[in-house]
Amino acid sequence: MFNFYLCNKSYEKANAVQIEENLRVLNDLVFAERAEEDSFLKNDSIWNCNTVDGNFYEVISSRIPDKQLRQQVLPKLLNSIASIPQEFTSLEDFDKCYKIYNAFYGIIFDGPLSERYITNKETYSAFKKKYLWDIDAKSLWERKEILFSRLILCPGVEGDLEKIGSSYLFQIVSRLVALDKYAATKWLIGEFNYREANRSTSLSISPESEGTMKKYYNERIFKMPDGTTRCFELHIKTGELRFHFYPENSKIYIGYIGKHLPTVKYR
Repeated sequence: MFNFYLCNKSYEKANAVQIEENLRVLNDLVFAERAEEDSFLKNDSIWNCNTVDGNFYEVISSRIPDKQLRQQVLPKLLNSIASIPQEFTSLEDFDKCYKIYNAFYGIIFDGPLSERYITNKETYSAFKKKYLWDIDAKSLWERKEILFSRLILCPGVEGDLEKIGSSYLFQIVSRLVALDKYAATKWLIGEFNYREANRSTSLSISPESEGTMKKYYNERIFKMPDGTTRCFELHIKTGELRFHFYPENSKIYIGYIGKHLPTVKYR
């Protein structure tokens, strides 16, 4: 989903010290902070890229002061970055070959600043934070494991999101984010307490009435990811939508997002 390309041109005005620091950061990003959705790319022309202190290969192999970094860390780092046949000199060309979301990684970029020029951990984090939530109903489903730490969207929710489309997307995302944040920061031990969740958040959670559960119990049965079924009685109210969920073992399973289900007072 996120593609980071080592931009040859960004190293042309850099010296060995700057390159050393830049590659130390890159090593942390690739081996410590890299997420499953990140791809780091390079074209082999980077080896011949001219810098202030010689071509790129000469700098990383003999002119960076830290011998251990030169001999042990950088070879492993640069070998782990995928080599691609294309050499990109502009983000526009990059975008033609790779789907969202693309950025250049380097040191010194010409022209106006862009959030798509990554030079350190701060710009890397800012870029990902901005574009991770640039979503529609389809990408919300595709990124569910990335976006939420404690929520699990059950199989039926994919179809629910398709039906809803973009009409209520902001409502859906804001409620899911709030529920996920509550579960991650407040629901640390014991059973899920919807009253405590209501006190701690702007969520409006409630169980069904006894009469509704007697008459419409089956309307609240949804499939779990493992194929079993549960009764998703607890629900969040937000406008015309309802989110039915099932808390279990520190996880919250979302079984249904859609219009108000039948109750004894509503049909």
